[in-house]
Amino acid sequence: MIGTNIRPPLKLAAIDLDGTLLGPNGQVSPANLQAVHRLQSAGVQVVLASGRHYRNMQRFAAQLPGVQWLVSCQGGELSNTERNLVLNREFLPETTARAALDLGRSLGLSAVAYSVDGIYTASRRNSGLQLYSDLSGNTPQEVPLDKVLDRPLFKIIWAGETAAEIDQASTRLNGLAAISQTVRTHQLLLELMPLGVSKASALKIMAARLKLAPAEIVAFGDGDNDVPMFAWAGVSVAMPHGWPLAIKHATYTAPAGTAETAFARGLDLLFDEELLSN
Repeated sequence: MIGTNIRPPLKLAAIDLDGTLLGPNGQVSPANLQAVHRLQSAGVQVVLASGRHYRNMQRFAAQLPGVQWLVSCQGGELSNTERNLVLNREFLPETTARAALDLGRSLGLSAVAYSVDGIYTASRRNSGLQLYSDLSGNTPQEVPLDKVLDRPLFKIIWAGETAAEIDQASTRLNGLAAISQTVRTHQLLLELMPLGVSKASALKIMAARLKLAPAEIVAFGDGDNDVPMFAWAGVSVAMPHGWPLAIKHATYTAPAGTAETAFARGLDLLFDEELLSN
C-alpha cells in the first residue's frame, strides 16, 4: 500500500518577480535564469506571478523561453504571454475605485491606477511616486482624474513620502476595508485590490485549466502579497531577505546569500530535499 503522506510530484512553479526572480538591480541574474531552465528540464511548467502590469512583465517573460502564462496585477489578470488568451480579469467596482482615489488624496497620498491598457495617475509627483517608478521601471501616464476612472481598474496603489504616512493610511481605510483588500508591497506603497483577488485566486484558475492539485504546485516569493499563494500551494519557498510574514508562512526559506541568486538557492534546496529530480 502506498502511504498517504507521499507527496505528488511538483508540476507547476509560480515565481514572483521583484525580490525573487529579479535581483536588486531589477534584472534576472544568470544563476536565476539557469535555475528556471533547470526547473523546466525537471518537467515543471513555470508561471510568473507578480503585482506588475502585464506590459511590464512581458520583457521578463521574453527572457524565459517556455513560459506560457502570466499572473499580473496581483492576480487581477491571468493570461498567456502573448495576451491573446485571457483566462480571467477582476476589477475594482467603480464606486470602490473612486472612493480609494478620493480617500488617498484626502490623506495626502499620490495614487497609481492599473487598467487593461496601461498605468495612470492623476496625482502630484512625490518621492513615493518616484520610488514606484524607479522600482517598476515604469512612469505612470498623467491624466485628469475623470480619465483615470473612465476605464475598469485592476488595482490602485497609494504612494507616500514616509513610512509613517502609509502606516497611518492603513488604519484609516474607513468603509474601504469592507469593499476592498489591501497589501503593503513596500514601506512607501499600499495596494488596494478587489476582495478575494490575489495571486492565489488566479493560480487556482490556472490549476483548474491544467488539471493540477495545489499539492503539485510550488510557489516562490518574498513579500506579504505572496502569502496567499504560499498558503494555497503544496510547497512554498520564501527568499531569505523576504518580509517576516512571507518567511513565516513558507514551507522553506532559501539559504542565506546574495539577493540576486536567492531564487536559485531556493531551487537547489528543493532538489536537495528530493522534491524535484534532475
